[in-house]
Amino acid sequence: MSEKPMTVAEMARMGGQARAKAYSKAQIRAWGRLGGRTPRLDAKALACLRQLLAKGKSQAECARALGVSVRTIGRAVVWIKAK
Repeated sequence: MSEKPMTVAEMARMGGQARAKAYSKAQIRAWGRLGGRTPRLDAKALACLRQLLAKGKSQAECARALGVSVRTIGRAVVWIKAK
């Protein structure tokens, strides 16, 4: 009889352990920051958003002016206030 086959989780765990031994934590963290979706609002658009909000415009008006959804503006506002 043969051994029980490895599960996907076990294979993934082994790959993670091998990667952790071969590379430093800083290198692994840097790789994690490379991916992701491109932001809908770049620095220029965020500056424009700040100006619109300072003028008293609503988030819906800002969204129409910048061509994005109200939800995107809401996320950006939270991010701006956090800084």
